[in-house]
Order: sequence, then C-alpha cells, then structure tokens
Amino acid sequence: MVSKKKMILNDETPQIYHDATIEMKNEEVRDLNFNITRSIAQNIKTMYGPKGLNKMIIPRSNQTILTQKGHQVVKVFKSRTPITSMLIELVQSQEEKCGDSTKTVLLLTAFLLEKAREMLNQGISPQIINHGFFLAMNKALEILEKNVIVLNQRSEEIVLKIISNVMNNKLTASLKDYFVNLIHQAVKLFNSIPENNFDYSNISFRRIQGQSMKESKIVNGLIIYKDKPRFSLPNYILKAKILLIKKSLDFFIANNQESFKKEINIDSIDNLKDFSNFSNDYYKNMALVLKEKGIDVLLCRKKINSYLIDYCANLGIIALELVGDEDLKKLSMMLNVPVISSFKSISNKDIGVTDEIEFKKISNDEMFVIKKKNSPIFTFTIQGATPEILDEMEEVFKTSLRVAIDTLKDSKVLPGASALDCEITKGLKKYAKEFPNKFQLVIQEYGKAFENFPAYLIMNSGADVFDLIPQLRKGHAEGNSYIGYDCLSNEIVDISRHQIYDGYSAKKHAIKIASEMARQIIRIDGSIIVYDRKLYEKREKEDQAEKELRNQERVRKYFMKNEENLFSP
Repeated sequence: MVSKKKMILNDETPQIYHDATIEMKNEEVRDLNFNITRSIAQNIKTMYGPKGLNKMIIPRSNQTILTQKGHQVVKVFKSRTPITSMLIELVQSQEEKCGDSTKTVLLLTAFLLEKAREMLNQGISPQIINHGFFLAMNKALEILEKNVIVLNQRSEEIVLKIISNVMNNKLTASLKDYFVNLIHQAVKLFNSIPENNFDYSNISFRRIQGQSMKESKIVNGLIIYKDKPRFSLPNYILKAKILLIKKSLDFFIANNQESFKKEINIDSIDNLKDFSNFSNDYYKNMALVLKEKGIDVLLCRKKINSYLIDYCANLGIIALELVGDEDLKKLSMMLNVPVISSFKSISNKDIGVTDEIEFKKISNDEMFVIKKKNSPIFTFTIQGATPEILDEMEEVFKTSLRVAIDTLKDSKVLPGASALDCEITKGLKKYAKEFPNKFQLVIQEYGKAFENFPAYLIMNSGADVFDLIPQLRKGHAEGNSYIGYDCLSNEIVDISRHQIYDGYSAKKHAIKIASEMARQIIRIDGSIIVYDRKLYEKREKEDQAEKELRNQERVRKYFMKNEENLFSP
C-alpha cells in the first residue's frame, strides 16, 4: 500500500522538458508578468490625458516618430517574452476595433494586476481574484450603461466636442479650431449618407509633404497617385464616364486574348508586317469600343499596352494602369458599378459617372482626383512640412474620424474628464458590500484601479492630486455623477455644462478587453520558454528517431513471438 507521503509531489521533481527549454513556476512567472506590465505602464502613464507628454521613437530606419498614441509606443517593445506579445496584441485589438483608448487599455491592465499582486501577497487565491474581477467587470459595464448620454439623431455638436477633446495634444493645439472645422465638414458629409452605408474603411488618407498643415482638405471622392499618361489629354472633365477593369489589357500576356489565336508564328518579313498591322488593329479596335460607349476614363488593375494608351489618348480617353485593388474596390462602391474582367459585353451598368475628374500636382506629387457628391468614399489630404508632423497628423485625423463615426453610429456618449471612472469606483464600493466573503475585497480593489485615471489626468496637467482627488470623491459621494476634472482649466467641473465627453464604444471595449487580459494573466502559474530554437528542433528530431527505434523493436518482438501463427499453413 502506497503511503500518503509518497503520493505528494515535492518541488524536486525530475526535469520533464529537454535542455532547449526553461520552465518558470508560480511566484517567479507571476512576478515576471506583473513587472513587465508595470514597466510598460510606467512608459505610458506620462502620455495619458490631453496634456500628456509625447514620446520620441527612433526605429531602425532612423526616421523619428513623435507620438501620443499608445499603439505606436508598444510597436517597438521587445516581443521575446510571451506577456509582451500578449500586451502588444491587446493594444492592436483596441486600435483596430476603436482607434482610440489604447493607453487606457494598457494602464487599466497594469492597475488591475497591481491590485492582484497585493491580494496574492495577502494570501487570496488566483481563482478568487479571477472570479471577483469577472463580477466587478460586469458591474462596471452595468454602471457604464447607466451613465450613457443618448444623443439626438446624428447630433453634430457633441460629436465635435469629442473630436475637440481628442485633438487636445501638443502638435495641433494652435491649429485645433481649423482641424475641428475640417472634421465638421466630414461629419456633415457622413450625415448625408444613408445609415449603415458608411464605414471607417471608406476613408482614404493622402500625405503631402512640404505644405502648410492648414492646406489639409477633405474630398468627397477618391485621390489616386497617378500622373497624366499623355500631355494632350485634358486636365479636367465634368460628368466623366469611368470603366473599371481588373484584367490586363495586353495581348502578349497569357490568358488576355479575347478572340484571337494564342500562338502566332513569325518566320518572314511579310508575317512580321501582318502581325504589326494585326497588333495595331487589335488595340485600335479596343480604343474604338471604349469611344463608342462614351467612356472618358479607363482604370485597370494590371498592365495596359502602350499602344492602347496611345490610341485612347488620340480619342481623348484617359487610360491609367496598375491601379490598386483597394482603390478599385472603393471606386466600385463610389460609382456603384462592378469591376469587369472582359471587353466582350460592356453594358451601361458597367459604366460609372462622376461629378468631375482632375489631374493635379500638389508639391511634388501627381494626383488624379475623382469627385462625386453624396458618395460614401472620402479622402483626406494631410499636409505638413516634415514626415514627423505628417505621421502625427495622420494619427490625430484617424483617431478623430474613428471616434466621430462610432459616435454617430452609436448615438451615445459617456461622461468625460474621468467622471465615469469615479462613478465606477463609487458604484463598485457599494456593490462589494453585497458579498460577505473575500469577493468583497476583490471587487473593492477592482474599483480602486479606476481611481488611478483621474489621478494621472490631474498629475499630467501639473495640478495637485492630493488636493483634487478628495474633491472628486466628495462630488460623487453627494450624488453628482457628472463631476470631473477639466484639464484645460485645471478645475473640478460639471462635465454636462462644459460638454466634456468620451466615446462610448472605445471606453466599453477598453474595460472589457483589459479586464479579460488581467484575469488571463492572473491565472498563469507556469511558463515553458524555448530559448534555443535550433537545439529544440535537434532534440525533437532525436526524440522522433528514438520513437521510431522503439516502434521497430516492438514490431520485431511481436513477429518473433507470433512467428509460428503468422506463417503456418
């Protein structure tokens, strides 16, 4: 009979992984994960809020990046440790989904893990903390929904207030009014489009270096980097008819011949002349087909033979080759026509009509501008003196537009200036009292994590945290859920009067994924890291060879044991 002592595994268990791996357990792996997350938060915290500072990033290309965006900073983090890769993916998820609140996601994850570390040190098990955080997250989302401010249908004023808050950063402060007005134009254009017929991916961005930032504009249409193929063609056409085609328009490329033999043997001068005449007639006929259909512009995904471009130019038709897939998709949506693959049957349904087309040269860039009113396709021309300014401006525009679009779709906003964070802290403190066990402490600590946001908001504005945080607590304790900290005036204010709001989707998504990431990290009690890939593969091959030898030995013994039965008549 086996004694109980022998059944208990001690810490001195034999090595079960080969020498290409490192195994970390319990406190060791938790400390590593918590410390890396805290280190990342230390880098991010000074960037938080409208008056947060910028980071200067110099990647291997030596092109300096000045940014206040969290996802730009995490791109340069080392990704050898699993936890770093997880946090990078977390931030990318927030950026792709909402385009904003990437710093909030990182900071909230770090705040929650710090609270978890304290509770683990007090002897509370990871399972209790994990479930307590789950209960607290659901309650926090419930509190968020109770504090939602519902907008009038497509309310532009509040949307612009949110955009103004997003643009409160160092590089755009002096030009903010101009850019807010530019976004206002976009909002008006969005409002002219039927609901559910617009998406963020419909917006294109074109960067132009060497011009003033105040030259940035919005175009209801698409801009393609293409110059005029022939000098004789017009620079401007009203009500131009456009044909989109994805097939290469060159007889000499395989599978492009429409009605001729695929092979032609040239064995004499006469054959060469005949083929030359045939080639000329082939492209001339194609150009005449386009002219008969009244087409002004031909846009092709692949190559167009130079003869066809010339024949089209002689007939006043603009033929542009190597137009990108994304541009063709957007033009197809904008003109409400398909991208065809054959010239055999061009119908009127295949031909799109624009308001105007124009070739323009801005700075050193040749551009082909296609405009159409009430189109779901928009293009921003972002202009600036240096690549660094263009990078930052593009990030600001993308974030502002994403928030504007999401707000219009949601028709909801949330109290800004950390008023919602204070309300979540207060609500979770009350909710925790419903539990008579350890969950009470866990839920309270989860709520306290949110109180770090107003603290960093105040700190990064240069104000006194110890003076203002008690004022925020008092205001919310007295039942005023709209009390928040205004970074511009450095005062505690009623956000409903000052109209300081946050985007609904971005905040809600940030709370969800940050809480889920923290819960996932808390449950990790071991890590197996392959530190030498070549040695690992070598050991795997050796293990496989040993398995094959053992299998062969089993087969050999089986045949020896059953030889008489297997081969007897």
